[in-house]
Amino acid sequence: MIKRLLLVLLASAVSAAAQSTPAGTKAADATAPTTAPASKVKASEDEVDNSVVITPFRSLTPPEAKTSRTFQLSKLNKPGFTETTKELQRLYSAFAAQRIVDGSPAGSSKAIGYLTPVNYAIVQDLGDNRFLAKAAWPASGPNEALAAGVDTMAILLLEKPAKVGDTGKITGMHVGTVALLFTATYPPLSGKRLTIRRDAFVECVTLEESAAGLRKFVEAINAGAEMSATTNEQVPCKKCGGLGFTREAQKGQLLDKRVPCAECASTGKAIVSVETKFVP
Repeated sequence: MIKRLLLVLLASAVSAAAQSTPAGTKAADATAPTTAPASKVKASEDEVDNSVVITPFRSLTPPEAKTSRTFQLSKLNKPGFTETTKELQRLYSAFAAQRIVDGSPAGSSKAIGYLTPVNYAIVQDLGDNRFLAKAAWPASGPNEALAAGVDTMAILLLEKPAKVGDTGKITGMHVGTVALLFTATYPPLSGKRLTIRRDAFVECVTLEESAAGLRKFVEAINAGAEMSATTNEQVPCKKCGGLGFTREAQKGQLLDKRVPCAECASTGKAIVSVETKFVP
């Protein structure tokens, strides 16, 4: 389903109408009338290109996790191990938020873009359930790779028909930036042929985060399924060793000068993207 939706979003909706040109070959100029009928010229001037073309401009490439670790279910809640029920629930919440429901045999697949709640108000219908909307969404992804949007024009591909003026909230999968060529129908740009670049979102459904969902998740891992979740984790800063500052020798002084660590903003902690792999 996701492949179908992306193809609908990124493909051109309507092919451009064939354009006539007054230029011709010299032989044609010799035989053709010097002027076209006034009625035909006027009709040509009155034609408006209302085709809508949406093409990819900049795809979103999620950053790869810097480190990886393994969560072993057989060690769950055993003394001396970090695998706890609370940690499993936290990681499953991250896993569910990164998976979307589609028609795959497993019933879900990893999202190709960051998922985020999108509040919207539709400004123009672009056809094929694609809409230009004024939208707002929070930052998403490791280290807020997808910046937040506030009253930002965006392109939405919705699951159901809608009309101009409708408002709502969806879970949107960010598919990057697309170039939109269209004729505006909203003031003050009504009638203008525009090309704009905007963030694009596909409406989708995430996995259910529930006790039943967690149980199925654990059963699938024990049956051999390969599962992983990517999270942001705080780790000691390597540059300053978790102190929040580095030392710099001072000539003629017994004490070193303390220099605030720019790598971690003097917190002693760095945020890194970690992939957690689950094994039986």
